[in-house]
Amino acid sequence: MKRPNTLHAAASVAACKLTRFALRKTGRGGTAIPGIVALKIAKNILASVSQGMKIVVVTGTNGKTTTCNMIEHALTSGGHDCLLNKSGANLMHGIASDLISSADWRGRPTHEYAVLECDEAALKQVVPYIRPKAIVVTNLFSDQVDRYGGVENTLQEIRTGVERSPRSVLVLNAEDPLSASLARNVPNKVVWYGLDESVGVQGNVDLSDAGVCPACGSRYEYDYHVYAHLGGFRCPKCGYSRQAPDVAVVSIDEKTADGSTVSMRIRKKDIQKVRIALPAVYNVYNAAASVAAIMALRLPAREAIEALATVHSSFGRLETFDLGGNRLQMILVKNPAGCNQAFSYVTGFDEDFSAVLCLNDRTGDGHDISWIESTDYEKLVSDPHLQKIYVGGDRAQDLYARLQRAGADQTRMELFPDYAALVAKLKTEQVPVFLLPNYTAMMELRDALSPETGAKEFWE
Repeated sequence: MKRPNTLHAAASVAACKLTRFALRKTGRGGTAIPGIVALKIAKNILASVSQGMKIVVVTGTNGKTTTCNMIEHALTSGGHDCLLNKSGANLMHGIASDLISSADWRGRPTHEYAVLECDEAALKQVVPYIRPKAIVVTNLFSDQVDRYGGVENTLQEIRTGVERSPRSVLVLNAEDPLSASLARNVPNKVVWYGLDESVGVQGNVDLSDAGVCPACGSRYEYDYHVYAHLGGFRCPKCGYSRQAPDVAVVSIDEKTADGSTVSMRIRKKDIQKVRIALPAVYNVYNAAASVAAIMALRLPAREAIEALATVHSSFGRLETFDLGGNRLQMILVKNPAGCNQAFSYVTGFDEDFSAVLCLNDRTGDGHDISWIESTDYEKLVSDPHLQKIYVGGDRAQDLYARLQRAGADQTRMELFPDYAALVAKLKTEQVPVFLLPNYTAMMELRDALSPETGAKEFWE
């Protein structure tokens, strides 16, 4: 990729830095606009500001932000200088804003490493410029169907990005038949991660997103599953199947509200006890992905393993707030698979709790909210420890009606179209509260909570 001349590079960087500074001084995040301005001046500036950097790109449906956070924490804990796009702005212009703003005034990178969250459809736009060392794909589920269409379309978007970056090491979930198929017919090296059969459970598998075998079109069979369509899949006709992971979680030894302790095997070697300072099974997957990503960078796996014990949540992803002495925990939910896993987490403790569910249908969320019909709200509302349900967001009425159909006790539900009023109500809560918004609702709810809880801005 041809790089801009020094003058154009300097002008592009200056415009990006100054635009971001002005936006943040006025209390705005400045996530995408600085990148838009910079790329108008020098469209190939990303090739300059990323030159020589060792970059990991993380894409997929669920877990991108947390996996990025884990990888960046491993790198910085290991003494490496690393950039992270903390704001979560993962389209082309948002990624450009972070990379360009971090460069020096001549357009040269100032970090050795970068960990970049990337939207699935934006991957093909970004990777030709930044030439990542590794591409991590977390998983693939139906999400924002009005934007992506079916999950097969999302898979094709990622596949195009992979094809444009043949030298990147792929870090793939061995239990996801969709993302695992990205390893087929490409020259890229692959590092696999996953959970062994001993971690899985027997029972029904949700194949609504899994599709059929990419080689012969047959339906999968499963030896075990973890959740949704993740598990020990195999095609009974042609043999396409789960690969043995290079990073394998062989058991989950302890699960608490503060995290998990697991046993992990690295490249068939001795099993190690690993503490993950974030709870829930899906974060065990994210942790395994982060270890695999560090290995893809040809760094010692121990750097990631040791760092997992001290990793912190990123904004909106199991982020905890103290509101008048009561604990609130926020979990971003945006599709059935992720929402169902969140319900499994919040109903997994032997204590009373209340829940806040907020639903918007804006561009950042996807305008189609039909996904709530295939989400297991019945699991949440049937939990005997659930005390109150507060419902908010632009589509609160639709969500309220869905909860009623799930069997929720109407006397325990309350609508809150105003977030300030909701926060005031939450101050009176006497039990822990789980906040379960989708993306733009999360940003608004978090803004309302910040003055009361001292939470940092989302880009900090």
